Amino acid sequence: MNMKKISIAFEDFFKGFDPYNNVIYRLLKDKYDVEVIDISDKEQRSKVQYLFFSVFGNNYLEYDCIRIFISGENLCPNFNLCDYAIGFEYMDFEDRYIRFPIYLWDMYQADYNRLLDNKDNIGESPEKRKFCGIVVSNNLFSDPMREDFFNELSKYKRVDSGGRAFNNIGKPDGVEDKNQFLCNYKFSIAFENSSYSGYCTEKLMQAFSSGTVPIYWGDPRAIEVFNKGAYIDCTGLSISEAIEKVKAIDNDDEAYLRMLSCEPLVDRKHREKMEEALLSWLENIFDQDVAKAKRIPKYGKMAIYEQNYYKKVKMEKMIKKPKAIYAIVKKIFIRNS
Repeated sequence: MNMKKISIAFEDFFKGFDPYNNVIYRLLKDKYDVEVIDISDKEQRSKVQYLFFSVFGNNYLEYDCIRIFISGENLCPNFNLCDYAIGFEYMDFEDRYIRFPIYLWDMYQADYNRLLDNKDNIGESPEKRKFCGIVVSNNLFSDPMREDFFNELSKYKRVDSGGRAFNNIGKPDGVEDKNQFLCNYKFSIAFENSSYSGYCTEKLMQAFSSGTVPIYWGDPRAIEVFNKGAYIDCTGLSISEAIEKVKAIDNDDEAYLRMLSCEPLVDRKHREKMEEALLSWLENIFDQDVAKAKRIPKYGKMAIYEQNYYKKVKMEKMIKKPKAIYAIVKKIFIRNS
């Protein structure tokens, strides 16, 4: 059976992203003859038919092809600049959007598997562990709620911070293994960097997979996916209200152990169902002719929207470079002299 040949690329992802080790490539390679274009060679970029791009740059604007946005952050897709999008929002937009949270990506598969086998992670006498741990890599642009909660809870009992943010264990670069660190604690703080409907990252899942009771804040709809009886949901609460909830469970071993052993943490078919939906959505894109798969309007205001956006981005880049500023000033001076 001949498979349809497609050429794809991945752009503007985080450092270390592997174009061959991710859920998109894994699902597509069993259905299509997939060529992953090496975008480090700029001459090869014209071969890209379908570009998957993320939030860590604006290079995607240089591609004239089908653009598929993927967000691992709480950024709503700009459908004026992408044909399709994969994100966190619970929304419908014809065939242009699907929700697929980052905790289901392959890089978190080991954590997700531990989540399904939670009883194996609990160990003996968990109620006698140290109180609480947290691992946050950075606190840039984060809601103050996370740091404020950490500081206030630390007034009740010591909270060990093993990440680069708020580090208080003598390892400023952070612990090497988040799971091994958190498994030593009764509770783990799993706060998102913002509270936003649908924005549920790997934090809650990793807290579960470490065999702790998560103290969660963020997505108000997380209870639609994860067992609400297995974690302390602080979303929508004040800091004092949230800390009172933690204290109540901390001082009641029976309640704590019930919460810790609560099962299932998530529908065991959750990942499978979400991947099936994602593959079906991708097939709708790739089974069409490339020209018919385009969704960004070509005319009307859209005829100049992207051009103006691209100019703005290029100007911002130039302003950051002294040589570019000098060239602009020189050109203006010569023209006016």
